[in-house]
Amino acid sequence: MIIRALCIVLLMVGLIALAVLGPRWLMKQSSDADSPEATCNVKDEGCQWSNGNTHWQVRVTETGSANGLHQFHLDLQTNAQPGPLHGVLVGESMYLGEYPVILKPGANPGEWAAAFSAPFCTVQDEMVWRIELKSGEKVLEHVPFRLTFATQAR
Repeated sequence: MIIRALCIVLLMVGLIALAVLGPRWLMKQSSDADSPEATCNVKDEGCQWSNGNTHWQVRVTETGSANGLHQFHLDLQTNAQPGPLHGVLVGESMYLGEYPVILKPGANPGEWAAAFSAPFCTVQDEMVWRIELKSGEKVLEHVPFRLTFATQAR
């Protein structure tokens, strides 16, 4: 009888701890050792950087929302000649999965564009997202900061 009561108490304490600490664990900032510590807000302002003789510029604009998703457009310009580019959208303030950002070459050399969606966050008022740019399967190594932007809950 005492053992049963002790097991029930331990189970309840464990469930309470999970209920309290679980959301904190999910909302913890992701720590990616390969990513730089500095951030740049790509939404509306855009981000620019140079690596030797190559120059890069990335900008994200929100184009609307529908069906529980934020809609975005990404523009990238560079004088580098990378292979096929794509991106991965990752939750920075809370992990909500990873979403592809398919970049297509523009009409002019060095221009790339993508339309992509991000889900609404129902737990926080603001969600911070990060875009990881990749050429092939490798993350672009010369980006000096995390490319991030925030969205508001709907």
